[in-house]
Amino acid sequence: MEVGSISKWNLKVGDKFEPGTAICEVETDKATVTFDATEEGYLAKILVGAGEIKVGQPIMVTVEEPESVAAFTGNFSAPSAVPATPVAALAAPPAVVEVAAVTSAPPAVVAGVSSGSRVFASPLARKLAREASMDVSAVAKAVGGGSGPNGRVLAADVLKAAALPRVSPVAAEPVPKAVAAVAPAAPSAPPTSQQWGSFTDFTLSQVSQELAARFAHSKKTVPHYVLSVEVELTAMLALRSQLNATLLAGKKDKEAADVITISVHDMLVKAAALAMKQVPDVNASWMDTFIRRYDQVDINLIMSTGEDSVSPVIRDVAAKGLSTLAKETAQCEHVLFDASTNQPAVDMNTGTFSIHNLGQYGVKAVSPIVLPPQACALGLGAISDTVLPNYDNNDKDSDKVYRVAPVVVATLSCDHRVVDGAVGAQWLAAFKQLVENPLAMMVM
Repeated sequence: MEVGSISKWNLKVGDKFEPGTAICEVETDKATVTFDATEEGYLAKILVGAGEIKVGQPIMVTVEEPESVAAFTGNFSAPSAVPATPVAALAAPPAVVEVAAVTSAPPAVVAGVSSGSRVFASPLARKLAREASMDVSAVAKAVGGGSGPNGRVLAADVLKAAALPRVSPVAAEPVPKAVAAVAPAAPSAPPTSQQWGSFTDFTLSQVSQELAARFAHSKKTVPHYVLSVEVELTAMLALRSQLNATLLAGKKDKEAADVITISVHDMLVKAAALAMKQVPDVNASWMDTFIRRYDQVDINLIMSTGEDSVSPVIRDVAAKGLSTLAKETAQCEHVLFDASTNQPAVDMNTGTFSIHNLGQYGVKAVSPIVLPPQACALGLGAISDTVLPNYDNNDKDSDKVYRVAPVVVATLSCDHRVVDGAVGAQWLAAFKQLVENPLAMMVM
């Protein structure tokens, strides 16, 4: 990491802090983390508001006594810890070349050619550029500069440049002599209202841009296949009612309102983690020359805030109880959807498995995109009443040949390099067994 952005200050000038206090939140292209205090003190001066910072750059002044805060009011500023970069020499004027005619053409990316000047880029952007045999400097030139802070090239810029025409450097052929000065091509202007009518542009956070770039890269490079199964929820809904009744027992109205109850989603997340323990080959990653299998199950919950898509991770899900999972999921939702809350930043790193739950939108089924370097992702649809055969052994004399039960469609997207069809089917069978017999989760 070379640069980041301060997304929010949790304290103001004059506020006291103690060890562990989250002073501000710093956003990178991979995660949002908190800057925590290591000792007691008072915030005397904020040197950098919400905006970009470099590693080693002073961002604030702290003092030990509240009386010392007044000494830093006014125009006090601290020198930058990052040495200034020398001003680059002016670019040479356009060369005079011999051409037959000059025609307009769309921007192109020259493969394997470096501009000679340093271009800042995220690690994922450099990886994607290497895989596409492109130089990051050529990418920055093709897209008119990186979309990150100070022109930093992000993964989304590489994917955009990869879609442009590719030009390889070749020797020029003789052409009729006609001397003309070729001006540099102007970047194409974005569509105007006269072309597409009225429209609104929405700025995406760095986390959302990075997630989108990873999904786009996965769709292009990962050999996906999907498996689906219908899972009955009758027993799970009954157990959920019993567990929540136990949590609310003896609580008054005000106390009951503060209790975080267990949702069907929490139980499905728990069942997915336990299915990983039964079929551990699914909890793995493709590492180019080998497959890495993980012992701990960390699950990313793909969420949308209405403006951005994010993927908070719940760590070691298989080892946690349902009540703990419910609290951690609720905390993720509260922090993500309520910008005014002052809570620790959510862990946005990559886990070992992902879950996309679109049931609240009435979607019957969803085939998710695998989030690299994970091997699988689970998509959950809406719960719907479905007609099923009546296999009730306790009601053999009944003349009913069918019954209506709540059912959800579970779809597992797999990376075929890591998980073949038989292993994916085994995992879905284990998941279905745990959901339809949820008491088994209580003893695993």
